Amino acid sequence: MKASEECLVCMLKQALNTARVATRNSAERREILNRVAALLPGMKLEQTPASLSMDVYRIAGEVTGRRDPYLRIKRQTNRTALAMLASVRRLVLSASDPLEAAVKAAIAGNIIDLGIGHAFDMRRDVRRIIAEPLTISALRQFRVEARSGRTCLYIGDNAGEIVFDRLLVEELIRRGVRVVFAVKSGPIINDATVADAKAAGLDSLTEIIETGSDDIGVNWERVSPAFRRAVAEADFLVAKGHGNFETCEDRPENFYFLLKAKCDVVASMLGVPLGATVFTRGRRSRTSRQSAPHRPPSDQSQNSD
Repeated sequence: MKASEECLVCMLKQALNTARVATRNSAERREILNRVAALLPGMKLEQTPASLSMDVYRIAGEVTGRRDPYLRIKRQTNRTALAMLASVRRLVLSASDPLEAAVKAAIAGNIIDLGIGHAFDMRRDVRRIIAEPLTISALRQFRVEARSGRTCLYIGDNAGEIVFDRLLVEELIRRGVRVVFAVKSGPIINDATVADAKAAGLDSLTEIIETGSDDIGVNWERVSPAFRRAVAEADFLVAKGHGNFETCEDRPENFYFLLKAKCDVVASMLGVPLGATVFTRGRRSRTSRQSAPHRPPSDQSQNSD
């Protein structure tokens, strides 16, 4: 996915949000904004929005000396999500379709995104999203994928969010799927690392690997050998959130994306309104496995499963 002019405006918003988290020093905040703004004239939109944004966090780290300014917030969101886990698990297990409910719970966790600074109420929003139909659903296809003997590479997104991913991981394991869960190799915004995966209890369920870098989404030029091997071995892949969608949506592997559309650029690309809940299959995985011309399959539509 390529960036657009709107992404340049978003970079300044991300710079301001990160500056406010990283420092109370007004001079440092202004320096972060000034340095990010100075980059805009030379920014090339051929790269992904995720790649474009990396300079924001590099500059914030250089100015403040804080490598992981979101650490305290990540720990707090992990604690809040873990406090909700048992009650949300009951909602999933008591649902008429636990797989669908687990998918919705995982998407609901994607509200926890601190980079773009949207407002959310975790306790209210998670339950609301589970109760509502998905705007786009690839569940019919996914149900066929999620069967005994298959392997899934699950690429996590944010701290706190991965607590709700655990419910989908549990459901996949119950169906006999082998799951490998991937997290970042270093801190970037509030993205999950191995420490967050362990805090969420995922290490007791499945193998945890690292992507190989601290990039937003997946930087395919810097992936670890373990990640590259897991991609090759996976029958299907689940990728969470905007960054993973932006960097993986044009890949040939059998990708499924779970996210809440939180920016106009991604929402427009998906053909959904802002705030939509999305469970979609990758474009190239659809066309590479089907002889028909590219078009959204019948279950990739409003309330179709």
